[in-house]
Amino acid sequence: MLKKAAAALLLLGFVSSISVAQDRRFDVSASAATMFTNTASGNGVSQSATIGFAGFASFRLNFSSHHSILFSYGRMKNSQTYQSIYDFHIPTTISEYSLVYMYNLYPEKFHKLKPFLLVGGGDLGFYPRSTWIFLPPLPHNIPNNIPVNVHAVKVWQLAVVYGGGVDYTIPRYSRFAIRVQYRGFLYDAPDFKVDAAAGNTLSLFTGGHAHMAEPSAGVVFRF
Repeated sequence: MLKKAAAALLLLGFVSSISVAQDRRFDVSASAATMFTNTASGNGVSQSATIGFAGFASFRLNFSSHHSILFSYGRMKNSQTYQSIYDFHIPTTISEYSLVYMYNLYPEKFHKLKPFLLVGGGDLGFYPRSTWIFLPPLPHNIPNNIPVNVHAVKVWQLAVVYGGGVDYTIPRYSRFAIRVQYRGFLYDAPDFKVDAAAGNTLSLFTGGHAHMAEPSAGVVFRF
């Protein structure tokens, strides 16, 4: 993944050198987000995730008033859940590397509001921190969450990224803006390589497609 990130940064550096010659503008941003994941089902397993939280930083290169590219790196945390015979929860840290095309709507029409659309791709790394089985409620206040080892390992999932949002330029501080946006991620539901086909007695493989919705808000600095 480091090689992929380095290649993306080299590409941005090359394009940036062209952009500087053309006197284009850049911006960097930092955002906080909430994540909502749908349910993917297959092979007798239903997979989803708890509501999670994320932070990500972005670098944007404006080719023209309408066209831009945006590179983002983020970290997210939630619990991936799997329901079959038992209810498994895997607390997970997710890394995001994405590169998207941004189309800037009405760049000259509004003075402070700069709406945009985006589409592109990325890579999501799912790092399991532990695994828990949640049993039906037990009597006499006996804990129903039991730690287990299912030999989950980190996995990387390619993702399609899409969305849109708006930048609001802060009055008297034209270099700064508030960015409110929505991003959606489409990817194969992770199984942490816990698959009966690999010789395990337990399988978390669904073969389904997951969707993660990520509304966010952040601060932008233009230069």
